[in-house]
Amino acid sequence: MALLRASALTWYELKKMAALCLLDDVGLIAERWELTDQPVAVGRDESADVKINDDSLSRRHFVIVREGQHYLLKDLNSQNGTWVAGRRAQATKLRHNDCIAAGRTLFLFSDHPRPENPSVSGAT
Repeated sequence: MALLRASALTWYELKKMAALCLLDDVGLIAERWELTDQPVAVGRDESADVKINDDSLSRRHFVIVREGQHYLLKDLNSQNGTWVAGRRAQATKLRHNDCIAAGRTLFLFSDHPRPENPSVSGAT
């Protein structure tokens, strides 16, 4: 009989490890938001899912949406643009460790590999 090993995270949570991270002035992670199947709007407006206090951001600057197994960043016609890995982005597929620049704010996209099967061990 095979048993599922207990862990701090459920199998479902292990499959959902994508996150948007706010970087501080020295490049360390200041805040982290888990990404799910729901779109996440980023901007300085109160209605944004991720509200950032940066006057150079548009009220709703960009959105991250899940498409299949990947996440896509879409610029929302922001005044100052959105940059992913040093390139201007309109609709860009995000990759693990992509740096996102919006206004004077830097983010890091983290998308850890999803395991194929949960860990199992044989019962004695």
